[in-house]
Amino acid sequence: MKGGSLFSSRGSSPSHHSSHVSPSSTPPRAAAHHTFSDTMMEENIDHAESIVRKWDLDAHNHEKFSPLFADDRREAKRFLEAVSGLQSAMHYYVKLSSSSQNLVRAQNLMQIAIKRLEKEFYVILSANRRNLDSESVSGMSSRASTRSTISDYYEDEISEEEESTTPPRTPPRTPPRGGNSPSDAERALDVAMADLKSIAECMIASGYARECVNIYKLIRKSIVDEALYYLGVEKLNHSQMQKMEWNVLEPKIKNWLHAVKIAVKTLFHGERILCDIVFSSSEKIAESCFTEISRDAALNLFSFPENFGKSKKILSPEKMFRALDLYESISDLWPEIESIFSHESLSAVVGGPWW
Repeated sequence: MKGGSLFSSRGSSPSHHSSHVSPSSTPPRAAAHHTFSDTMMEENIDHAESIVRKWDLDAHNHEKFSPLFADDRREAKRFLEAVSGLQSAMHYYVKLSSSSQNLVRAQNLMQIAIKRLEKEFYVILSANRRNLDSESVSGMSSRASTRSTISDYYEDEISEEEESTTPPRTPPRTPPRGGNSPSDAERALDVAMADLKSIAECMIASGYARECVNIYKLIRKSIVDEALYYLGVEKLNHSQMQKMEWNVLEPKIKNWLHAVKIAVKTLFHGERILCDIVFSSSEKIAESCFTEISRDAALNLFSFPENFGKSKKILSPEKMFRALDLYESISDLWPEIESIFSHESLSAVVGGPWW
């Protein structure tokens, strides 16, 4: 009998255990977990709405535009975090139901937020044309020892504002050993790049890379084209060169020899650096953006020696030396050219017949 009791006890154990994990008891646990997650996401949307609505362009279109990224760095950071929170909420609700009211609400807020970020991105690029000039950007490497990354400036801006509202606990920061404090112009450059980088990262992560890139290309391509124009770079084919008198063409050759050095070492170099910094979160986007900005201008610039070589003017000994000057200039600049235009999408530039 004892043995029977023993087997009876053993036999009842699985049955007794299964009663606590039966299918009927599982849904309440899942439901509780779902409710908790849903509540968290609703709070996420509520928090985002309080910030996004505050900076809604349509709600303040009768007022003078006040840049979000101009003064309070903490507010700008909260706005970007709110957008990230909305993106998380949208991912969560789209898995539950594409008709969820919370999903619709998050999407509407995202549209408002992105519209604001597009405006901020455009304003920063436009207002900082002087600070973001290619010469300043290309000279950044000489100041590399003073800051580890461009993001340091963004964090420092926030830290300094926090320090201004609380009693100082530590002595003021001193310049790094061997370095100097950045000038106002340098600081403006670094802060502008940090803001652009932060906005680009946020828009790309939220699925609005195309909108961000289109704004960037609109502003920066015009700057590149304008710079080449002021350098005196003209678009001349070989037949046009052939028809020119030598006393007209020779000054253009001298000007090109001067312009190509500035274009490569400063203009294209600076634009490449700026593109890589702003779109550092996506190498593919950075490559595409730089290609769109620089390709036409570079092809126009580097076609000059090729077109001169095709003209019959090169046949005279006197003019042969000018042709050699053109190709020698390209040869001297080749390491920089190859480095700047290393992207596969720019193979037409570095693989042209003039090389």
